[in-house]
Amino acid sequence: MTDASVTSPLVRTTRLATAYRRLLATADAPQYAAEVDEHYSPATLASLLCRGDVELRRAAAMALGLLGNSRSIEPLGRALCDVDRGVRLVADDSFRGLLLRDAAPTHHQQLLKVMHLTDGGEFAAALAPAMIVADQAPRYAEAHFQLACCWHGLEEPEKASEAYAACLWRCRFHYTAWQGWARCQIIAGDFRSAAAALQRCLDINPDLECARAQLRAVRRRMRRSDV
Repeated sequence: MTDASVTSPLVRTTRLATAYRRLLATADAPQYAAEVDEHYSPATLASLLCRGDVELRRAAAMALGLLGNSRSIEPLGRALCDVDRGVRLVADDSFRGLLLRDAAPTHHQQLLKVMHLTDGGEFAAALAPAMIVADQAPRYAEAHFQLACCWHGLEEPEKASEAYAACLWRCRFHYTAWQGWARCQIIAGDFRSAAAALQRCLDINPDLECARAQLRAVRRRMRRSDV
């Protein structure tokens, strides 16, 4: 046995890890997607996201954002509270991307127009197209979320609450919908329901500091009301 064989042990890596390291070096996402798609199904990637080591979990989260389907949303949602912050960050990007694309291309494009309007504060203009998308694609969670944002911007908290609930019925990991629903409960004076919703939001995504601050504020109001 030579010294080289002792000091240079064979390191076994999977194709996914190798492709992921190449992605980090080149930032070539299309090449990464092509390499992964050749050897891994979304179901296998979801399994690795749950059971792999840190590098494989990060790689799987990234790949699911590029190659995943509707069934990939739940495992990505679960990964939002992974012990590794890198996994959480990648999973969050992939999760939000899949939520937005989880519809026919026509409905996806329509919703992008709605989001452009709501981002500019044009909630009245966005309301009708948001309602149309939610009606035409009833299983599209993000359409219901954007409809809720329209109602919220128009100061219609009861209608916003209904739309947030419709979104959560379709995707229970939609943490921003939990946060929005909590705001509606605060307006209604139901601080206990608001606190429960914000806690659920943080259980899903522990990095959401704005929700943590909201929860502290709600709990202070609850303590004052109990005095």
